Parts: sequence; structure tokens; C-alpha cells
Amino acid sequence: MTKRSIMLGSIFSLGIGLVLPVTEFWIQGTRLGLSSATPAAFFILFLILIGPQFLLKSLYPNWALTADELLVIFAMMMVATVIPTRGFGGPLFSMTTGVTYYATPENEWANLIRPHLSYLAVVTNAEAIKQMYEGLEGGQILWWAWARPLIWWTAFLICMATTVISVMLLFRRTWIERERLVFPVAQVALAMVEEGTTGSKLNPLFRNPIFWIGFLIPAILESLNALNRYMPELPAFQIRWQIQHQIPFVPSPTIRLNFLMVGFAFFVESRLAFSLWFFYLLSLPTYWIYGTFLHDYHGDLGPWTASGSAGAVFAHQQMGSMLVLVVTLVWAARTEFWREKYALVTCLGSAGIMCIMVWSTGVPAWVTPIVIGSAIVIWLSLTRLMAQAGIATIVPAMVPLGFTISMVGTTKLGIVGLINMGLTLIWAGDLLTYLMGPVANSFYVGHRSKIKPLAGSLSLLVSVVLSFIGSVIITIYLTLKVGGLNLHPQYFQSFPRAPWQFVGTKMLHPVGGSVMGYVWMSVGAAMMLLLTYLSRLFYWFPLHPLGFLAQGGWIMHQLWFSFFLAWSIKMAVLWIGGGGLKKAKVFFTGIIVGLLVIGGIWLIIDAITGMRGNRISVY
Repeated sequence: MTKRSIMLGSIFSLGIGLVLPVTEFWIQGTRLGLSSATPAAFFILFLILIGPQFLLKSLYPNWALTADELLVIFAMMMVATVIPTRGFGGPLFSMTTGVTYYATPENEWANLIRPHLSYLAVVTNAEAIKQMYEGLEGGQILWWAWARPLIWWTAFLICMATTVISVMLLFRRTWIERERLVFPVAQVALAMVEEGTTGSKLNPLFRNPIFWIGFLIPAILESLNALNRYMPELPAFQIRWQIQHQIPFVPSPTIRLNFLMVGFAFFVESRLAFSLWFFYLLSLPTYWIYGTFLHDYHGDLGPWTASGSAGAVFAHQQMGSMLVLVVTLVWAARTEFWREKYALVTCLGSAGIMCIMVWSTGVPAWVTPIVIGSAIVIWLSLTRLMAQAGIATIVPAMVPLGFTISMVGTTKLGIVGLINMGLTLIWAGDLLTYLMGPVANSFYVGHRSKIKPLAGSLSLLVSVVLSFIGSVIITIYLTLKVGGLNLHPQYFQSFPRAPWQFVGTKMLHPVGGSVMGYVWMSVGAAMMLLLTYLSRLFYWFPLHPLGFLAQGGWIMHQLWFSFFLAWSIKMAVLWIGGGGLKKAKVFFTGIIVGLLVIGGIWLIIDAITGMRGNRISVY
């Protein structure tokens, strides 16, 4: 780790914080920040390698960045990518202001909810909030109105990032050295920066024609889709069909080609890839069973937690399986916990401070460990899916708000506690992007480049803070300039209302803890234990327990076919034998990089032309 790599990583982290809100809120194009695969980091890394790095190798070889320096920069960019929009910054501005801006005489939020929200964590000045949604219109910027909540949330973000980094420090040796997890996302970055022979100006990956064949497939096909939005008379390419049926309660499976998931899934062991799509198809009949025989069990547990009888059952089953997974992960890494005693102390300390900060908003003190603990369990489980199963974009069926409501009910939370639980959706709500996944991949590339864990951890923390600072500056500027109502409606119309609509409903209809929730969580835990036992007892057992855990999230309706396709191709390649597997990995690396790069290129084109909403899907 060199000074220039830290300096460049810091500059790019700040730049990502400044740019991604513009692309997400204003241009509304390819969502380079809306995936824990961190598309923005890959796009910038590609530009560095074929641009400045190539020129430096050609003109001033001694000035060129080393592979280790590139990995440091990439690691910092990865964690920076998840902060500005969906991961933290977007919900922060939306949810702390929506309760005031969208208050009406009909919903009575101004009287029932707003007075009970923490003074520390939300903006209280109505004029400043109005400016954010409607623009400045010649008035004076009320910077002081934002100071207090932004300071509070910056402190919370630092504590959260410290907790996440410390957790991954505790597990890194077990996952990387002992279990040798694949880390498919990190494998692509390592392949991109791998050095060739002395004097070579392009890395070996970029000199391999198989890589460029894979690269061109999504680049050409997705470019056709992008061009179609400019010129509708041109043909578009879309592989997406929904299997329609009349079976009640059963969702319609989607057959969709997702280049990113197909690429990452190819790096996964065959048994796990098979289990991911097999358990999804196996779950479809159970939707009918749960919906038919448990129709009185509604399970409305808030935004981003599955609802309805079948959805609530799957959510609790998944949470039970996550608890079992985390217990087994802790048991497997228990010896490393003592070797990493400083990380353990830091983790407990920062998680404790998070509990104190959540308590300071009005949530009962005894509830805060449930909130923070469930968040860590969910993050760690999703990270394991990313590191082992290659699911670069995955969401849980239950988030900490839903879990807490299910376990303790709203009556024990009290009015103030219930209301301020809505603020947890800012940092643990829509988990399409979450911090722990990129941190785990960063530790993997850091391990491969022999970066000292402490130095790597501090660089990641710096990246988080710089990205957040950039996102705060540009979000306030952008909203004051054009008004949030003219930006992405999801962030400035849907998200601002979501927590408070749910809170308002539960205030009118309070509930106790759900006995059925405990029952179905126990069922999920038992199934996970059984599958874990069988997979370890019999080497030939065809089902992987992570496949059962993943089935609960809604996103599997979109991804299952990509896992099926990757598994089928890999089995065919293995059957053919020879050197096909190595060549196939290069090909699928090209597919991944091609999709992410063409998404970034079209985003630049859209910014220049003024096109809005021209989106290439990255998840």
C-alpha cells in the first residue's frame, strides 16, 4: 500500500460520492451504484487500465501503477460505491424529510409522528425541507438546518462502517485461507489487474480474444437496447418472459437473461449453482400451500419485508436459516476470534455505540441489540451468499424493522419507539446495496495483494466517509437547483412516505409479538440445520444449504434462470473436459466486464445528450 494509491483511492471515492447521485437522481440512467457488485468501481478500473495505465506503461513505465496499487484503489472504490444512493445517502435525505413534507391534515403526521421523531436525527426546519423538494427559487440556503442531523448520521455511519469492517476482519482468515471461498466478484478484478510479461503494455486479460468475444456480447446487445430508446425504429434485444398461470398465491416465474449473474454464477461450484435454481422452483408449490391454508396469517411487517401469508412465512423461514448460518460461521471461525481480539473488541464497541445511538432516538434500550444484531446477521448472511454463491445482488425477505416488529410487537416498543424504528430503514431497509459485501471483497483482494489488515481497514473507512461527504454536497446542491420533485420519484416521492405510512398504520392497529413468526423461524432453522448436516455427512449430497437460504428473497424470481443457465453451461464444459473450463472463465469474465463497461459508456452518452431514463440493467 503506497501513498499514491491511498491518495488516488481517496480522490476516486470522493468523486464517486459526487457523481453517482447525479446519475441516479437526475440522469436516471444505468444504475452504477445500485448493486453490491459495485459497477462504478469496475467501470473506473477498466478506464484506468485502458487509459492512463496504458499510456504510462508506454511512455513512463516506472510511473505506472502496480497491480497491488490498483487493487488498493479498487477496494476503496468498491466501498465508496454503495454509500451515495440506495445504500445510505438516498434514503437518508428522503426519510428524514418526508414525514414533514408529505404531512397532510388527512394523515396527521405533523401531529402524530413528527413531534416524536428524534431531534438529533431529522431535519426540523420546514423551509429547508421545502427547498429540498421544490428548489431554492432565489432564497437563502439554510445550511445550518442540515448541520445537526448530518453530524449525527455521519457519526452513525462511521460506527456502522467500523462494525462491518471489524466483523469481516474476524471472518477473513477462515473464509479466505481455510475455507478458500471463491469470491467471484473479486476474481474478476484480480483477472483485470493481473500483470503480464515485462514490457507488456496491456494486461494479459485484455490481450485474450476470448475475453473480447465475451465482452462484445452484452456490449452489442445492450447497446441495441440503448439505441432503441433514442431511435425506436431500431430493433431491441430483450430476453425476458414471464410464465403466466392462474394458480393462486404462486408468483409468476420470470425467464430473464441477466448477463452479470450468469457471469458470476459460472465461478461457483456446480452443486451450489444447482441448488440456487432448484430450491427456487421447489418453493413455488409451497406458495400455494401457505396461501391456501394460512390465509388468515397476514404478516404485514413493513417495507422491504415480504408480506401476505406466503411472503411472511418465507421471510421468517429465511431469518431462521440465517441465524443458523451465522451460528455455524461463528463456530467455524471461533479460534480466529481470539487471534483477532482487537477486531473483536472494536466490533463489540462500535456495535454497542450503534445501540446507544438507536436508543438515543427513542427506541427502548432492550430492543436495540435485537435491531443491531439482526442487521449484522442479515448482512453477514448476504455477504456469505456473495462470497460463496456469486450472488452479486441479493435482498433478504426480512429486514431488521420487520424482524423486530415480529419478535416483540409494536405495543412493547411504545409510540416513540415504533416511530423512530422507521429511521432504521435508512441504513437497513432496501438492501440491494449494503456495505459488508464490498468490504468482504476488498479484504479478499487485499489478502491477494498482501495489504496489512489494519491499513486496509483504515483506507476503507476513509473511503466511506469521503463518499458520504461527496454525496451530501451534491445531493443538497442538486435538490436546491432543480427540486427533489423533479428528480427520481422513487427517492423523492416513494421513499419519503414509506416508513411513515407503515408507522401510521401500526399506530392505529398495534400488534403484539407474532407466535407464528417464532414457529416459522424455527422451521427455517431446522431445515437449515438438516441440510447443513446432510451436506457435511454425505459428500454426494446434491443440495447446498445456501440454496435454501436464498430462495426467500423476491429477487430470486428474477435471477433463478441465470443460475440455471450458468449451471447448465458449466456442466457441459466439464463434460467436454480439456482446457475448456479455463477458457470459459475468461469468456464469462468478458461478459461481466462488458456489461458493466457498456452501462457506464451509455451513462456518459446520456449525460452528454441529455437523455433521461435510458437504463441498462446491472442486476
